[in-house]
Amino acid sequence: MRLAARLLVVLSLLLGQVCMADWELAKDDKSNQIRVYTRDAEDSDMREFRGEMHVQTSLSALVALIEDNKAGPQWIHHCRALEVIEQISDYERLFYMVTEAPWPVKDRDSVIYSVLTQDKADGTVHIDMQVRNQVFPASDEFIRITDMQGFWEFQPQDNGWVRVIYQVHADPAGGIPAWLANSMVVETPYYTLKNMRKMITQEPYVSAYLSHIQDIGVKH
Repeated sequence: MRLAARLLVVLSLLLGQVCMADWELAKDDKSNQIRVYTRDAEDSDMREFRGEMHVQTSLSALVALIEDNKAGPQWIHHCRALEVIEQISDYERLFYMVTEAPWPVKDRDSVIYSVLTQDKADGTVHIDMQVRNQVFPASDEFIRITDMQGFWEFQPQDNGWVRVIYQVHADPAGGIPAWLANSMVVETPYYTLKNMRKMITQEPYVSAYLSHIQDIGVKH
């Protein structure tokens, strides 16, 4: 049994290394425990980003912040506005987001459908995100993002730590030069995660309780 357990640990580590083999480390902030990786995306000039952070907090605090649309512009990098179109259930929602673009480029908007799931075995929370632009009319004031997919993932660790993963690939459309768009794929996850770390230490997030989230090791 001990040998089998050791083999499983080694296999999981090897698989993790294979999965990260095509990612390039773009930023490593040791003081905030944030790393940002990027990689080429298939059939796209835009690179995909993956931000990772380790933080001591509860799953409910993280999800409560994600679900607080009014707070979005305070911590999501370059978020100008974030509004819920429809709260389908505790786990599904449609929301509208406006993203600031550097002058003289026009700001972008998008309609995003998100689905939250939680693994019953290890408590990992996964929030999948995809554009659903057909449900909300486009505005002449913005350029609509038509290609975006990504996710948030919160993985419980020992001693109250959580591994946060924020991964997105998006095509901003509208003729933004690839070099300009790709310059933002490091800034966006880095500052979003850095701001998240600060926000979850504040109320109402730090003491949040959500009935649809099971906090590992936390009794309510």
